[in-house]
Amino acid sequence: MQQRILIVDDEDDICMILSYSLTQAGYEVLTAHSAEEALPIVRSRQPDLILLDIMMDGMSGTQMVVCMREQGLLTMPVIFLTALGDETSVLKGFSLGADDYIAKPFHIQEVLARVAAVLKRTAKPASAPDELTFEGLHLNLHDRSVTVDGTPVTLTRKEFELLYHLLSHQGKLFSRNDLLATVWADGG
Repeated sequence: MQQRILIVDDEDDICMILSYSLTQAGYEVLTAHSAEEALPIVRSRQPDLILLDIMMDGMSGTQMVVCMREQGLLTMPVIFLTALGDETSVLKGFSLGADDYIAKPFHIQEVLARVAAVLKRTAKPASAPDELTFEGLHLNLHDRSVTVDGTPVTLTRKEFELLYHLLSHQGKLFSRNDLLATVWADGG
């Protein structure tokens, strides 16, 4: 089954280049030229990854991520692909839960490599259960939701990955270096 990637960028040239390259690499590609156009696609088509520009007319990429989180739609990895390459913008992107951050102009081979790495890192193992629990804590891998005693808890992608790792290895102790090597293996 092909993995589905949604490109959200208001520049037609960027959408065309990325769409062509990702299609050639074997992905199913969807495109949207605004966050407003992308949100219904996220709801209906549930992409496996989103390549998201930050600076767009109307709703920005960062606003889209916040909106998706509030609506419970942030179940897939997000890579910001933007002209904002300064340290503050990069850190803001990661604090919102981005899985990677690529500054424009970019090399298409680097984008393809990062997409493949993020998809590989975030793929659910075939033998993994759909739900993990510990006392009042409930983690649902299908929709990436977390509840404590029935109350929903909002987590960033890294927080979810860390919690998943700990719950899937209950009773095992991990050093800081162990966690860095597994959950933060990509440096993000």
